[in-house]
Amino acid sequence: MKTTILAVALATAGVLAAPSVLAQDSAPAQQGWYVGANAGYAHVSKGVYDGGDIAGGVKGGYRFRLNPKTSLGVEVGYQYLGQVDASGYNGRSSSKLRGTTLGLDLRYNLNPSWYGEVRGGAFYAQGQGFTRGASPQFRDFESVNYYVGAGVGYNINPQWSVGLNYDRYQGRGGDVHLDTDAYTASAEYRF
Repeated sequence: MKTTILAVALATAGVLAAPSVLAQDSAPAQQGWYVGANAGYAHVSKGVYDGGDIAGGVKGGYRFRLNPKTSLGVEVGYQYLGQVDASGYNGRSSSKLRGTTLGLDLRYNLNPSWYGEVRGGAFYAQGQGFTRGASPQFRDFESVNYYVGAGVGYNINPQWSVGLNYDRYQGRGGDVHLDTDAYTASAEYRF
């Protein structure tokens, strides 16, 4: 009986508090120039590669406010996705992947402090690795591919935010496939 009364009291308090929580001012969607950097871990699991290395990058762009909670950024950047050794090969066997990005970033303010975002665009991949097939050969490549990602973050103040991200970079050129998953922490400064 005491448990039931406690549950009803907590539910009533929650219902009464909900309008005041919903009425709180939300942080306005950001608009303007921004720069950011990220660092973390990148992993390749394709063909003779199964491993990871450090990853990091920089980006900058301009964000447009779409509505009070949502903004859309147009950004350019550079991403380093590390080196991974091929299993069973000696000598020149480390894959390398890096490249420039051009894409869009859609950010939604969940409340005044927290945000979620999705992003994607073109990835100009520059890399090297083994080709797929029965007799792999080591090749360099440059090609236009794509990247997609998502993240969550915290607005420290109107200028600074930090976040956690997952991004997928398609790193393919000819028969070399270095599709990479990146797990990073980021920081952003808004002007």
